[in-house]
Amino acid sequence: MARVLAGKGCRLVLHYNRNESGIEKTLAAVREMGAEAVSLQCDFRDSAALGGFFEQAWQKFDGLDALVNNAGVVSKVTSLNDVEGKQFAETIAVNLLAPYRLSSAFAEACIAAGHGGAIVNNSSIHGQATCEWFSAYAASKAGLDAMTKVQAAEWGQYGIRVNVLAPGVVPVERTEAILSQPAMEKKWCNRMPLGRYGTTEEMGEATAYLLSDEAAWMTGSILTLDGGLIARGNYPVR
Repeated sequence: MARVLAGKGCRLVLHYNRNESGIEKTLAAVREMGAEAVSLQCDFRDSAALGGFFEQAWQKFDGLDALVNNAGVVSKVTSLNDVEGKQFAETIAVNLLAPYRLSSAFAEACIAAGHGGAIVNNSSIHGQATCEWFSAYAASKAGLDAMTKVQAAEWGQYGIRVNVLAPGVVPVERTEAILSQPAMEKKWCNRMPLGRYGTTEEMGEATAYLLSDEAAWMTGSILTLDGGLIARGNYPVR
């Protein structure tokens, strides 16, 4: 996403939590493209840290035009394995409360500055159709989808658009090894009408579209990119 947005001329404030080597690689890549970019560290499980984090991000370039809520955790646990809801609560904190807090801070700052803005919430197809082991994750993403619609309704009057990107199965750094295994690739890709995984570049292009003037009349919407997986409605049994 950062590379695609950098290629379209955006200045970037990039968040990371623990992956210092990853953020350094990303900064180097976008700067090599000629983009201005800085990074900020924050653990989104700590709700008290979010206000200060956003203030720093807003000040880096004397304001922001857009916010992409892309940070998230994937919790794979059954309800009976998390009876006390510890993983459930942590998942909600990162995947739903943090976007709520950051989006609200962004909207408040845009209104005070007298200009509009655009927010993209990176959700998941699990917000629409899910399967075993995903009660915490699916709840957080379904909540994010619903929250997006409410915030779009509340903030449209200020020229602030809020939309959802809902990716399907997209190999990323932590999942490339397992998803590239022939048996795993066959299990997933045979269930997608388009017959392949998505790419991070495609997610970046979709994000750029939702932030752009081409989507100026689009708010409160869910843009699903999943190769047709949930349209076919046939997840593998876990």
